[in-house]
Amino acid sequence: MGVSVKRALLALLAALVAGCVSPRDDLLGLRSRPPLDRAVLVSGGAFLAATPTADGTFQSDEDLEAERDAEAIPFAAIVDVLDRAAVFQRVVADPDAERRARLGRQLRTRDDDAQLAAFLRQARDQGFDLLLVIEELQDGPIESLGTNDRWPVTFATWILLGVGALIPDHTFESRAALRVSLRELQTGRELDYLLLVPGRVELALTERTDLLGLLMSILVPPFWVPSDPATLRRSVRDTAERRLLLSMARDLKSEAMRRKLAELAAARIDLVGSPEGPEITVESRESLSAVALRAAGLGDATPWREFERELLRSGRIEGERFLYRALLPRIADGQPFQVRVATLRGGIASATFRLGSAR
Repeated sequence: MGVSVKRALLALLAALVAGCVSPRDDLLGLRSRPPLDRAVLVSGGAFLAATPTADGTFQSDEDLEAERDAEAIPFAAIVDVLDRAAVFQRVVADPDAERRARLGRQLRTRDDDAQLAAFLRQARDQGFDLLLVIEELQDGPIESLGTNDRWPVTFATWILLGVGALIPDHTFESRAALRVSLRELQTGRELDYLLLVPGRVELALTERTDLLGLLMSILVPPFWVPSDPATLRRSVRDTAERRLLLSMARDLKSEAMRRKLAELAAARIDLVGSPEGPEITVESRESLSAVALRAAGLGDATPWREFERELLRSGRIEGERFLYRALLPRIADGQPFQVRVATLRGGIASATFRLGSAR
């Protein structure tokens, strides 16, 4: 075969392999977008559903009993993704593992309302705006969708270059799903939820078989070599976990979620720039009855009373909305601070900002 043809095949191989490798950090693009102006307490966990699936993506027959109470995706990895993607202005993990394990059930059944109310009150007192609950991971089997349309490239690189095992030649799909909900902190009511699925996964022979399969590929094309169940499950599980976490961060930080939270809030609170300096604006369907400004995470820090009085005095009606605005007092750059308002009929809204993020 001519040198030019071999070079072309090598270039095609390099492009295909590069296209299948995820960047070292898929979250860099997400991090560059403005965060949602909320301080969020993350609780729950990717616990397997009450009716586990044998030979699922995250749990097989062999470990069905041994891992019944385990988290399919480490909680630290979930919080880390939210933090690295800068999804919210402030993200804090619930440190109580026992509470995390029972919180999803408590929110669904309300079987210990006093305990739940105390937890929500504590979260409010600590300066959080929302509760993000990782509800559960519904495991599902891995389905093989057969040889994909890259098999001609696999065959050509195998017969001419001997590296066809590097080309993703089979497609699989995991039926696992991760449920995540955003909840308000007055009653724990669900504001919105995400049901995340990993999607289709394309694997090369090196990702779906063992040493025996690789040796077999010397004699037959890679797409004819059967997959090793353990290797296949490990590869699909790792890809599924990575995609579920990335999808969670992307969907939470989407413009659709930003708009939905604004629509559901009792009042919309924004940090904006002005010639006089940064200021807070509030838009509400009802007049405001109270305002509180404090540094998030500092407990009962003394609020800036003059700002609160000025914001309440600034109210005016435009159409069917009440509009308020007031200049912020001096706050250190990078210091998270929370603005919380109450409406005349008892609605509560809050948001968390950092100076430098005015839009």
